[in-house]
Order: sequence, then structure tokens, then C-alpha cells
Amino acid sequence: EWRFPWNLKSKLVGRHPVNLNVSLYQSVRLVFTFSHWSIFFLVILAVFWLLKHWIQGSRSDAWQRIAEILGFSYKERDAGVLQPYSHFDNLQGSHVTECARHLLESEANGCWRCIVDYIPPGVDEKSHTICLVRSNRLALPHFNIQPATRFSRQMIKLMEKTAALPFIEHPDDAEFNLAYHLQGADATAVQAVLTPEVRAFFISQRARGFCFEADGQTLLFHTRTLIRPDKAPDLLDKSLEILRVFTRNR
Repeated sequence: EWRFPWNLKSKLVGRHPVNLNVSLYQSVRLVFTFSHWSIFFLVILAVFWLLKHWIQGSRSDAWQRIAEILGFSYKERDAGVLQPYSHFDNLQGSHVTECARHLLESEANGCWRCIVDYIPPGVDEKSHTICLVRSNRLALPHFNIQPATRFSRQMIKLMEKTAALPFIEHPDDAEFNLAYHLQGADATAVQAVLTPEVRAFFISQRARGFCFEADGQTLLFHTRTLIRPDKAPDLLDKSLEILRVFTRNR
């Protein structure tokens, strides 16, 4: 008569409860671990959200104080201020109505000046504070000036044929051509307004990394960064200096 080997049976029966307990323990541990990490990430997101809104509120308060000191009007948002300049390369076309934050503006003696945080809706574009100057003493062709670097010169070779404004060089100023990329629809008209005095001014400002664009009665410039509100007076002084350079002989 055959009999089941009880020693083997005891091993098999005893092994499964252990495996079952281990599996249950691991499952419970995994669930708790996942829950802890989920809570951790939610807390981190909440902290970033609160920090973002705190910074925005602090920046808004700071801009309001500066506006009062300077005698400028202040708006936290303005959907229309950048719309007339949607064709500028330094702005983003139809998206400009969504991008203006913390607007300071003033108008006196036929000159309108504005400082605004330009915050594009996409993540690929960097936010920066721009300064706009509009004067009835200006009559400029559309042109764009960007600081030149070794890397940017390589990029220009790739995008030269597809650029909205053709790249041009000033025939009489190798130092200016080395310092900046110049774009303009009418090369002759652009070269005419970039007098030796204007080019010397831009060369003297090269270390500040100004990006500059003009069309008609309007000048736009920025340094590719969001400036601190307490730096606004310096930017406004620079706007008047640029205006004087372009209107000195007018």
C-alpha cells in the first residue's frame, strides 16, 4: 500500500503560507510606499504653486511702488499694449495679447515710454522685461539688432535663408558687424540711420547684451532677462539715451 510521504507534505503545506504572507507584506509595503511618494510629490507641487503666486504678488507690489515713485501708471495686465508691435521679431505674433504683465507707462512731450514684463505662453520662449519708446520725432525703417556670439554666428548660417528679416552688414564698420547681427528689409535705409554715432553707442553697450528693434516711430529693447523692479529707472534712462542718439540731428 502506497502512502504519501508526510515529511514532504509538511514542507509543502508549511511553505505556501510563508510565501503568501511575504507576498501580502510586499503588496502592502508597495501600496504604502506609492502613497507616501504620491503625497510627497503633491506637497512639492503645492509648495511650488504657492511660491509662484507669492513671487508674482511680491513682483506686482514692487512694480506698483516703482510706478508711484516714477510717476508712471501701472496695470498688472494689458491685452492691447503689445498688439501694434506683433510684427516685431522680438515678440511672438498673435500671442502678444497674452504676454503683457506688470505694465508701467507714461507719455509727455510727444514721447510715450513703457516697461512691461513679456511672458510668452510657451515654455520654449524665455520671459524678459522690455522697454518701448514711441516718439513723433522718429521715422525709422524696420530693423533688428541682436548681440553676436560664436554660437549665434553658426546658427545664423543655418537660418539665414528662412529669417523674416534678411541679415545685412554695415559696409564701413567691421567692429559693429562683429559685435551684432543686423537684420532689415531695406538694407540701404537701415545703413543710413545707423550713423557712426549710433553704431558707436551700440558698441559701447555690447557688454549689457541689449537686443534692439525699431520700426517707424517705435523703439524696443531688452536684455533677455526679467529685471528687478528697482532697475526700472536705469532702463528708462537708457531709453532716453537711445532716443537722443537717434534724434540728435533731427
